[in-house]
Amino acid sequence: MNAIRKCNSAFIETDVDDEVVIVSLEDGQFFSLKETGHSIWKKIDGARDRNAILQELEAEFDAASEVLARDLDAFLAQVSAAGFIEGNGRN
Repeated sequence: MNAIRKCNSAFIETDVDDEVVIVSLEDGQFFSLKETGHSIWKKIDGARDRNAILQELEAEFDAASEVLARDLDAFLAQVSAAGFIEGNGRN
């Protein structure tokens, strides 16, 4: 399993109501995560890989598996490019 880990030294995060706000310590770039993004972010714990996160999303949201997989991959690519995570979660 290729678990996905957060790079905690690269950002700060805070919960605000029903969203998570993540701010890059390097350039001040920020992300505001709601709904699916919020759920994905909370599942990135260093123990789960992409497939485990996808399975949990499928149980949590009423959406086609292909749509969730596409959204998950796009999210992981975006936060990886920002330097917020390590690992792509794929075996």
